[in-house]
Amino acid sequence: MFDKQKETVLALVKSQRADRNYEKGYWIPYKDFLDPKEDFTEFSCERLEGKEGYLALIENLLHGDETAEVFVQVYGFEEDKDEQWIYADTLFIFSRLPLLTIKQIFNEPKDIFPSDIGEETDLSRQFLVNEKGDLIPAAELRGDGRRAYYCWWD
Repeated sequence: MFDKQKETVLALVKSQRADRNYEKGYWIPYKDFLDPKEDFTEFSCERLEGKEGYLALIENLLHGDETAEVFVQVYGFEEDKDEQWIYADTLFIFSRLPLLTIKQIFNEPKDIFPSDIGEETDLSRQFLVNEKGDLIPAAELRGDGRRAYYCWWD
């Protein structure tokens, strides 16, 4: 991840926890979040090399729709001694593929299949945190006949 992304998202999730207000969702591009060398991020209880299976799933999706965009929604943060990290377990996908195809792609592996996959219709409280730490409304990312889907692991 980029330093500004880290600063922004950490401040946002700390503010959410302090205010106990989780109405807004914050997204990071999957490549920034799921980097297997990045120990500041944890996806579905996997911090380093465990992210590779999720990357493979996303690559399968991108083979089916090269215009697709995939993001990770950050849920919170943890602190242990002098170490901090953010965690997530949900992907948001903008794709032209139908929901049934998305489900087939993500349910193919038998070891890391998601708990739920569906279409997301309300993006009004979702924001992308870009590499500069800027917030971009997720609704601006929709277009070109693409639909928004969520895919989460429990």
